[in-house]
Amino acid sequence: MNATNPDTGQSRRLLEGGRSPRREFFERVLVLVAVVAAVGLLLALLWQSTEVILLIFAGLLVAIVLDGLAGLVSKYTSLSKLWALTLVLIAILGFITALVWLFLPSLEEQFVQISNTIPEIAAQIRRSFQQSAAGRWIVEQLFAEPTRYSNRSSNVLGQITGFFSSFLGASVNVAIVLVSGVYFAYSPSLYYEGAVKLFPKRCHARLREVLDTVGYNLRRWLIGRFAVMTINGGLTTLGLWMLGVPMAVPLGLIAGIFNFIPNIGPFLGAIPAVLIALTQSPMQALYTAIMYLAIQTLEGFLLTPLVQQRAVSLPPVAVISAQLLLGVLFGFLGLLLAVPIVAVVFVLVKMLYVEDILGNEVEVKGENDVE
Repeated sequence: MNATNPDTGQSRRLLEGGRSPRREFFERVLVLVAVVAAVGLLLALLWQSTEVILLIFAGLLVAIVLDGLAGLVSKYTSLSKLWALTLVLIAILGFITALVWLFLPSLEEQFVQISNTIPEIAAQIRRSFQQSAAGRWIVEQLFAEPTRYSNRSSNVLGQITGFFSSFLGASVNVAIVLVSGVYFAYSPSLYYEGAVKLFPKRCHARLREVLDTVGYNLRRWLIGRFAVMTINGGLTTLGLWMLGVPMAVPLGLIAGIFNFIPNIGPFLGAIPAVLIALTQSPMQALYTAIMYLAIQTLEGFLLTPLVQQRAVSLPPVAVISAQLLLGVLFGFLGLLLAVPIVAVVFVLVKMLYVEDILGNEVEVKGENDVE
């Protein structure tokens, strides 16, 4: 008989380089486990470095502002873009130095008064609220220290006062943003082309179009936001001065800065002014609150629609949802950058998903007329 032994045939196939089904199964399982572990590690690293990513994004916003100013200087002069950017930086530093030299002594004293007055007023409000059961419950919600089972972001007043008191950490973050913004502005092509070359060559043209459109929308949004901030800060300063509220200039400056955050920022900027007006009289605090409400009504129904006609129009529900989500997850920095992040996400979704994947036509500002 010349029958073939099955074990002998299988051994021969293994010796000739074949693999058993069991070995192939284990190799596939190992590859799958390795891929899942790598993706999980990457997501964990991204989550741990979220603050760094947000700071880099803020640096990109600073670079867009500097690049826009340098473009204007280069357009109306014979300077190159590089020298125009240098001139812009020198002008900004000179302007800040002049402001510090002229107004720092009085502003510093007024800001110190604000920082000293707010805790005293908060303590008075706390004592008055503790006289009733409902007031004690409110005090517990606003002032209670977070436990290990509670989220730190739930302490609303603690978040606000923590922002004002953590000057050193904020200064370091601001320095990181400014330095990275200057580097981005001086060599944008290095990072622009580096990001494009991370993808296949056939995608480079479309990626450049997407990145140009994202930059266009962010630039328009920043221009509109700074215009609203300037008008809001000026009107607030004038209104506080007319009402006789002390420290009108720094309070107006705070209102203008906080107005960078749509919807939520104006209410945060109004808190110090109302509290300080409360030290004079309850009616003064009421008039101050009404003044802030009137300015916000004017902004919401007149200024913002006029600005959005030439800037970026975003769905209000998406903006508020992103602010709440990023504010809870990443604190004040997430709240600060929520709206420009939404602007970027909307451009990416419209161009890469709706247009490229679904094949539908959709209007994207700046897609066909990027400056």
